[in-house]
Amino acid sequence: MSPVRFALRSVVLPIGALSAVAAAAAQGGRISGHLDILTHLAPLYLAGGALTLAAAIFAHRRLPPALLGAAAVIASLALMLPEFLRPASPRAPADTPGQIKLIQFNAAKDSQGLDQRLDWLAAQDPDVLVVEDSRAVFQTAVVQRLHRQMACGKTCEVAIFTRAPAARIEGPRRGREGLGPAVTIAHLTGPQGDFTVIGTHYVWPTEVRTHRENGLRLEQIMQGQPRSRVILAGDFNSTPWSFSRRREDAALGLERRTRALSTWPANSPFGLAILPIDHVYAGADWRTVSVARGPRLGSDHYPVVAVLALKRN
Repeated sequence: MSPVRFALRSVVLPIGALSAVAAAAAQGGRISGHLDILTHLAPLYLAGGALTLAAAIFAHRRLPPALLGAAAVIASLALMLPEFLRPASPRAPADTPGQIKLIQFNAAKDSQGLDQRLDWLAAQDPDVLVVEDSRAVFQTAVVQRLHRQMACGKTCEVAIFTRAPAARIEGPRRGREGLGPAVTIAHLTGPQGDFTVIGTHYVWPTEVRTHRENGLRLEQIMQGQPRSRVILAGDFNSTPWSFSRRREDAALGLERRTRALSTWPANSPFGLAILPIDHVYAGADWRTVSVARGPRLGSDHYPVVAVLALKRN
């Protein structure tokens, strides 16, 4: 057996079969939270299917791997394409007045490279900083060295840092069973009026019941907020091609301004992040100026930098 045929049968064919089966099974995420876990890895199925299809073509059109590769690619694209095709509001020009810069960052409970983080944040000079899983040393450094005010909920699992103190801070409880997400809400006042920033942190989607309850309870919290002027940011541990994220996008009544912006894992080889799990949403009164990913800062998450502008009344 030639080396090419051996590699096709022993390596590429199993990759293609696994990718095709997983991508097809992920379609069941519409009705099953457990199958919805599979949707998050759609980019891997797409890569596996593309590799298998390319290898089949290279090996003179071997039919079984070609069919498996094509099936994996088609099923993966069925999961991912809606994220790239969904409508988005028009971008605002870079010189639009009334802008705020918001940075969302999961610090991963790690103060490694603290000076690097603070130097980058100081250079960015954000108006609002939403941080999940930060330690007290990081929080204190942001307050003292960047001269920011800190708002926390019941704990500081989610902290919101702002230039001026929040007019009001809310820290909704997680409920008797502890199934709600970590949430901090800061009501702020700016030159163009009041607005609200909500920071949140969900559990991993593998904790199916808790993850689902995280979303349901955030929807309840949102019911009492002025949605048109809300900014919601955090680590949702959920990709946009999952059916749970799609349902929640529809229920929140906000536009998700991040589009397939991969932020995890930032600590992988070459910093290759494949999963968009950190998101920024904003209400109808906000226009998107820019959304970008920040650099590696010692966490397994990349930060997200969003510049938004309030529409003029």
